[in-house]
Amino acid sequence: MAPPPPAPPLLEELEEEVLLRFPPHEPALLVRAALVCKRWCRIVSGSGFRRRFRELNRTPPMLGFLCNTSDSLPRPHSARRMPTSATAARSTPATAVSSSGAAKLEVPSLLVQPSMFSWTAVVLCAACGRCDHLDCHHGPFLVVYMGSGFREAFICTYSSSAGSWSEPIATEQPPDAVKFMRSVLVGNALYFGFLFEKTILKYNLESHEMSVFGVPQTFYSWRHVVLDGRLAVATVLRSKLCIWRKAGPEVDAGWTQNRVIVLETLLRPNNAILTSSAVVGCTDGSGVIFLRAGLVLFTVDLKTYKVKKVCEGKNIYSVIPYMRFYTPAMGAACVDEGSIMCASGAMGAACSLEN
Repeated sequence: MAPPPPAPPLLEELEEEVLLRFPPHEPALLVRAALVCKRWCRIVSGSGFRRRFRELNRTPPMLGFLCNTSDSLPRPHSARRMPTSATAARSTPATAVSSSGAAKLEVPSLLVQPSMFSWTAVVLCAACGRCDHLDCHHGPFLVVYMGSGFREAFICTYSSSAGSWSEPIATEQPPDAVKFMRSVLVGNALYFGFLFEKTILKYNLESHEMSVFGVPQTFYSWRHVVLDGRLAVATVLRSKLCIWRKAGPEVDAGWTQNRVIVLETLLRPNNAILTSSAVVGCTDGSGVIFLRAGLVLFTVDLKTYKVKKVCEGKNIYSVIPYMRFYTPAMGAACVDEGSIMCASGAMGAACSLEN
């Protein structure tokens, strides 16, 4: 009896629909699919596939994070890169940006550099507030530079379209607030927090105005975060993770307590030391909090209450997540995983630098 004829191949449209359902937090799976045959390689490396992949998943996965640690001498403070997947371990944030095809540009020095103790800088899409950030990583961008000096904070903005820096604008601030937290972007405004001070500075990207407002007075060690597209603050009080939301975008809008999570229940299987726990970072848009307990770093998913140990043995006091879609690059030879990865993340908060 003759064997049955082979099943007809799937239509290319159906193959693309299947490949679009691959989990974005495991980019190696798409790479392996690209190695199956030339047709699949052509599908997953096309610009149309990459855009549909971003549209379907919306929030980029966290492939790793940068963390500031307090280690032993001779380097008591250092920044480390911690990957969260095997594929991300092969790429640094710097190589990922360059592999996306964006040219490396040298931003000119500030024309005016007031006396300052600390600074931070953020790279943003120039169409912030009017862009879906799905395909803007090749477009014009802004660099927002904030410096903190004696009783004063100032901001200058660099535009890649104009190729120049704006004139600095300044506002008074408490004299001890000389260290910034990582900024967060909500709508058309950037928010900067000050370590050791219960204040947040808001910078409106459209009106170029600065304003300062306070956080709940019960907070001692806190971080400002973005949850469900709104500004919030998170802290640990008496072994509980407490989250407060801003009632509105206005500066004088108050705060309302949104959630209280008992950490003893969540962290008990990990034998975490709750007496020295603190919020040290968050992801933008996905509701994940970085929580340090002793010398162990955890992620707490506020949607599923899933806790994951991501680092141990380091005194981490600040975390910046690295969030990107990684797909096989257009036109690259499908040889190995390391040579065909392409960063296709949004520029909504593409880079954050601190000193």
